[in-house]
Parts: sequence; C-alpha cells; structure tokens
Amino acid sequence: MDYLPVFLKLGQSPCLVVGGGEVAERKVRLLLKAGAAVTVLAPELTDELARLRDKDEIRHRTGMISDYLISGMKIVIAASNEKVVNQQVSRAADHAGVLCNVVDDGAASSFIVPAIVDRSPVVIAIGTSGNAPVLAQRLKSQIEAWLPTRIGALAEQAGRWRELVKKRYATIRERRRFWQGFFDGPIAEHLLANRTKAAERALRLELIDNVVPYAPSAGEAYIVGAGPGDPGLLTIRAQQLISRADVVIYDRLVSGKILDFARKDAQLLYVGKTANHSAIKQEEINALIIDHVRKGERVCRLKGGDPFIFGRGGEEAQALADAGLVFQVVPGVSAALGCAAYAGIPLTHRGLSGSVTFATARLEDGQSPDWRTLARSGQTLVLYMSAGIIAETMTQLIEHGMPRDTPVAMIENGTLEQQRVLRGTLETMTDAAEQAHISAPAIIIVGATAGLGKELAWFGADPKFHEAPAPATRKLLLANSGRI
Repeated sequence: MDYLPVFLKLGQSPCLVVGGGEVAERKVRLLLKAGAAVTVLAPELTDELARLRDKDEIRHRTGMISDYLISGMKIVIAASNEKVVNQQVSRAADHAGVLCNVVDDGAASSFIVPAIVDRSPVVIAIGTSGNAPVLAQRLKSQIEAWLPTRIGALAEQAGRWRELVKKRYATIRERRRFWQGFFDGPIAEHLLANRTKAAERALRLELIDNVVPYAPSAGEAYIVGAGPGDPGLLTIRAQQLISRADVVIYDRLVSGKILDFARKDAQLLYVGKTANHSAIKQEEINALIIDHVRKGERVCRLKGGDPFIFGRGGEEAQALADAGLVFQVVPGVSAALGCAAYAGIPLTHRGLSGSVTFATARLEDGQSPDWRTLARSGQTLVLYMSAGIIAETMTQLIEHGMPRDTPVAMIENGTLEQQRVLRGTLETMTDAAEQAHISAPAIIIVGATAGLGKELAWFGADPKFHEAPAPATRKLLLANSGRI
C-alpha cells in the first residue's frame, strides 16, 4: 500500500490553493465543500473563482509563494499551469512540514486527492496511487450507480440512534448484532424508501417496547419496471432492488440479462402470460407475492416495461395494501417510450402530433374500446397487446374516420438486438404483418409521426422492413415538419 487512506477534518482550517485556472477551481470547490477556509494564490482568477472571492467565500492573494504563507496552512494544493511553480510549492510545503498535493505529479506530492463518491455522511474514496486516475473515475461511476441514493440519510439516522442502542444493549457484541440486522432489515428498508415514521415505529418496538430482538418480521415487495428489454434501460433503483431481493417473480418480457442482476441464491419464479393463454391467474400471482412477503422475504415483482402501464402493477399494489403489507413501486421505461425511441419515432412532434394515447385493442371484459376516440386526428396512438388482432384493429380505425394512408409502425422485440420494425399504412399493414410473420411481443404505433421513423431510425435498421408512406402522405409530413 503506497498511501494510507485517511479522512481529514478540515472544519475552518486554512488551506491554500496555488493557481487560478479551471483545475484550481475544481480543487477550491472540493475544499469549500469540506468546510475549509480557502486562500487562492494566483495572479488571475477564473470567473467562478472571482465570483467566490467577491462573495467573501475565498481569500485571494497575488505575489510569490513564501514560507510564511505556507506555514499557517493545514494542506496545500499546487494547481498552477506552471510546472516550475508547482515544484516550488512542493519544496516549500515539505520544508514547512505541511501536506501538499501537486496536481498530476504524484512524485512531488505528499498526499493525493482520490476520486470521491459523496453521499454524506457516507463518503467513499477511490485511489490508484496516481497510476490510473481515469480508472478511479470509472470505479466511482460504478459505485455511484450501485449505492442507494438515500444511503447518507440512513447513516445519519443510525447516528442519531446510537446512544439509544447503547442503552438498550449492554455489550459490544449485542450492539454489533443489532446493527448487522438493522442495515439488512426492515428499518433500513423504510429509511431508504423515505418512510421515516415507519422506521421510527419499528425501532421503538425493537428498543423501547422490549419486543423480542431479531424476531422474524414481515418482508417487503418491490413492484419494479424492467423496461422494454434492453438491460441498459433498467433504472439504477431497479438494479439495486433486484440484487437485494430474496425472491424475484418475473414475467415473459423480462430478459435473462436482467435476471442476471439477481443474487445467486435468490429464488426465481416465472409467472409469464401470453395474450391468449395465462399460465397463472392474476389472483394467484397476487397470492404468491403476499405469501412470500409474509414469510419475511424481500420480493421483487419484475415486470416488463412500466408496471403501471398495462402491467397490472396497480392490482398487485392494491392486493398488498389490502393485506397491510409494505411495498414500493419503481417505474420503468415503458414499452411505448422505449420501442418508439429505438425505432426513431417521436411520439409527439410539432405540427404533426400534440398528444399521445396509450391503449389496447383487446379488452379483457370482451368490450370494444372507444374506437372513435382512438381514431381522432392530431395524436399518436400507441397500441399494446394488439398484434394478434392487427386486421380488426386496422379496420376499426379506418371505419371510425382515420385516413387509410395514415402511417403505421409495428415494432417486434423493441430495444433488443433482434428488433424488427415494419412500416406501412392502415391500408397495407395487415398484409405486411402477415407476410413478415410479426409476432408478440410487438407494439403498434399509429399516426403521422410513425411516418418519420424511416429517416430517424438509428438502431438495428433492417432495410427490408422499411416501407415508406404513400407519396402524398410523405409530402404532407415533410411540409408540416417545415422541411419543404
């Protein structure tokens, strides 16, 4: 180990930054964030440093480096653009016995500034002994993605409760056991989900009301949107909860790459459905989730797209609420948003579409949707779960007033490597879909913006599935877009 990692408490300690450029500015901001009293030695300052000086947040001095100036400092950072000046600062700091960092010069430094993940009071420092700062930054980004956003709030609350825990448990061993259970249990889950009152109630039961410590408690359900397929579209929060879950209950549209985020010892339960056949009824899925949560397990109900857009996540949340169980909902990139973006189709576009309607041509109660509303002009229509009844869907839209040459796009396996996009019109799409053997999962986008998809396509474009709108329609699209 070339360096001893430490955390310096600067408070209002005087610190010196030599240099007035952009690099020095970054160092000044870091020191101010740590509460230091910063002096900048430089002939000129950036606009931002000048602003800080004018607001009396930093002191500005000009002139030469001196032993007198350095000797009163807690630390010194040499960040000038002149190597000779930085070396002079390093020698002067060494002579005065003051810690000095010379930017991008480890040999001349007595300490280095690491890459920092700041979730105060949780702070993580990453260093490579100055060998690979870019690697340190990459590690920082990965840790930031993994670390819960509210981990700092969790640490702060734990600090407030430390004395209470000491009074409740007499020995270090008992306290350590409590904190181990605390950070992996329901109290921490409440705090991370910003349920502070629920966390305080749980802690009171544990510490004040003399409930038997470490008794099994009810678990929690995570209703999580897995996005349209591409694992890169999974939210950070979704990744965190998938990797934390004891049980993952997933549907047909969740890819194996997303399931790889689950723990190796997690129980994976498949409850997939298809349009014409349900392997398991929704009521049975609800009961399955509730049963595992009541066992004290953390259950991730993983659903393709967004759980509250044709995902029946609302029904599952309602069942959990009726059972008095704790749950949280994590939104996902919906199939409509993800597939449209990957097919190059803007869902709204000035002059073409001022609204978006999400609908399905297949209602479970056997009723028909309001086709007149779905066929109105000036909107983009996104149809879920309708690929299997494409002929009826296109016919109904035409019969209820939508022009036959309205652009249509069908997107199969959207956002995945095997994505296919079939483009046509209300009049041509039925035959084209049959010839191309488009199958679920697929989403249908109807409206003028679907006609822009060919020129805006950027992902996995397959020319044999690009079919331009009729010439008259195409001319209208370009005119409305202001391009002719």
